[in-house]
Amino acid sequence: MAATTRPRDPTGTLVDDALDAADDLAPGTLAGEYLVEEARSHGGFAVVYLATQLGTGRAAALKVLRRRLAASTRILERFQQEAAALRRLAHPHIVEILGAGDLPDGRPYLVMEWLEGRTLRQELRARGALSAAEALAVVEEVGGALSAAHALGIVHRDVKAQNIMAIPRGGWFTTRLLDFGIAKLLEPERLGRGPIFTQASVLGTPGSMAPEQIAGRPVDARTDVYALGLLLYELLTGQPAFHADNLVELEELQLFAPPPRAGDLVAVPPAFDAAIARCLEKSPDARYPSVAGLLADLRAAPLAARDEARIRPAAALHASVQIEGEGEIDEAAFDDAEAVLATVRRAAADAGLVTIVDGGGVLVGATALPADPEGSRAARARLVDVVRALETTIAARPGPSPAVEVVLVLHAAPARVEGAPGQQRFAGGALLRLDEWTTGHSRGGLVITPAARAGIDEG
Repeated sequence: MAATTRPRDPTGTLVDDALDAADDLAPGTLAGEYLVEEARSHGGFAVVYLATQLGTGRAAALKVLRRRLAASTRILERFQQEAAALRRLAHPHIVEILGAGDLPDGRPYLVMEWLEGRTLRQELRARGALSAAEALAVVEEVGGALSAAHALGIVHRDVKAQNIMAIPRGGWFTTRLLDFGIAKLLEPERLGRGPIFTQASVLGTPGSMAPEQIAGRPVDARTDVYALGLLLYELLTGQPAFHADNLVELEELQLFAPPPRAGDLVAVPPAFDAAIARCLEKSPDARYPSVAGLLADLRAAPLAARDEARIRPAAALHASVQIEGEGEIDEAAFDDAEAVLATVRRAAADAGLVTIVDGGGVLVGATALPADPEGSRAARARLVDVVRALETTIAARPGPSPAVEVVLVLHAAPARVEGAPGQQRFAGGALLRLDEWTTGHSRGGLVITPAARAGIDEG
């Protein structure tokens, strides 16, 4: 299970810390042969602890049902169902169950392998959007896990990046599918249990729910295919397929909006867009009947011919040098403005910025940032030093014209980057929506946006 520092329920919603104290097991508590070390995740359904197996010292994730829910027969069966499902789902990309039992107070617990890493959502935020080949590698693993579940008559019903762990493997990662707590048993007799969900049960996360889930209609393997299409879109673009200000609007988009095209944001093989569109059909009958069909189409896509464009973390310097006042432009002011722009060009080139705008008294230089948070922070800190030095140089220039106004803005945001290092071209993305971060700075000087200075101690 995931090691996380923020209290979160299984759908990613933050929960009240006041709920935690009453349920927390004290360090040193025994649950069978497992010794509780500390609570790591508090959800609305259960609390997850880091525990150690006596005798072996093996780390494990101990998931304990919340006390207030243990009296509910239905919730208790749901918890036991997860244990039954995981016992049968022996798969390299599904979290492994090590045991189960009951605490002395009657609360049930599951023991699962302890997974060091971060969620796939966190991995995407650190790396940026994936290439088509990388996204296929992830979908192959998650799709294989879902196929194994479907073969046992189990539908996950909550497939999303937050419910997938990314386990480091060299410079890449492998995945584990988590949280079968709301899985639906299509054929419960295979697990020796009766069904505990009615066909009208509405369980899941709105951002990853298929239309039939939202409407309370029956679900099957094609429901997970829908969620896998949403995940593929997010892997390729770095953002969810549907955005809304509230849950009602989000559900309306899932029910009625046409599926978005990843190709409108990044370069992907046309077959990938077609596959996403089929996954996101509103009617289950129009989708792939199984994960296998989706994977077959993705594998057949000509990945070698794809555009190498990537959505990556990036930063840019926007320099505006304008001559204020009406009437004829003073020659001295014109010369001063040109000198300032020349200074900005030299500083941008020395910092390795790629010029993407140069004209009309505006120069914009951009650079891709490392995907890892620490590397990004260090690179942005260097850029902050560069622009502060540039500000000082401009302010100290000889004979400045009072009519020349200089505004420097440093910002960081994702950008679509094409080409190899040293030959990069910026072809889109939030960073190039200049009006969103360069306007409103009417007075001269330097502006470092919150995104650019995030995590940087400017002293």
